[in-house]
Amino acid sequence: MPRQPRFSKEDIVAAGLRIVRTDGYDAVSARALGKELGTSSSPMFTMFKDMNEVMDAIWAAAEQSFIDHMEGVTDFFPAFKEFGMRLVSYAKNESNLFQMLFLGKRARPEIAEKIARECLTHSGQSYGLTEDQADFLFRQMWPVACGIAALCVKHPEDFPEEIVSRTLSYHFSGIITIMKSGREVEDIRPRRLKMPY
Repeated sequence: MPRQPRFSKEDIVAAGLRIVRTDGYDAVSARALGKELGTSSSPMFTMFKDMNEVMDAIWAAAEQSFIDHMEGVTDFFPAFKEFGMRLVSYAKNESNLFQMLFLGKRARPEIAEKIARECLTHSGQSYGLTEDQADFLFRQMWPVACGIAALCVKHPEDFPEEIVSRTLSYHFSGIITIMKSGREVEDIRPRRLKMPY
């Protein structure tokens, strides 16, 4: 009777996530996984056909951790503000996972973008925005939220929760106010100053 594997697929994926959390995505290897599990690398390949399949499973688990972090975000008002705060907290508390999912070589920001769009659709409906206005709001707010989150990966102490909250509020409120006013914002282009001689 064949011996039962000592570790399940879930154990291997959980070990991979622990490695990413402590040492980053590039630190994951068959040897590192074996060491984390206290075994050789060979048990990995009784359940996964190759290392690419292992990495895909780790990636899917990382994405799920982000989805779990955003659970219920549209229950808040404005939903996008809650999304922005949670995006930044994920970057601060799960910096290596954030870097892997959204800043690394294989970055796939679509999962976060999808949730952000849902939040802004909710917010847009609450503020009586048209579909085009909600899309415009998304295109203005998305880089702001992502930019703050990306900066927090390396220097979380520079962005305490109070500053993050105020920054998102200023941008969000400012854009809503401008859209509601119906006026255009001047596109200010830098010009070289004439130096006095």
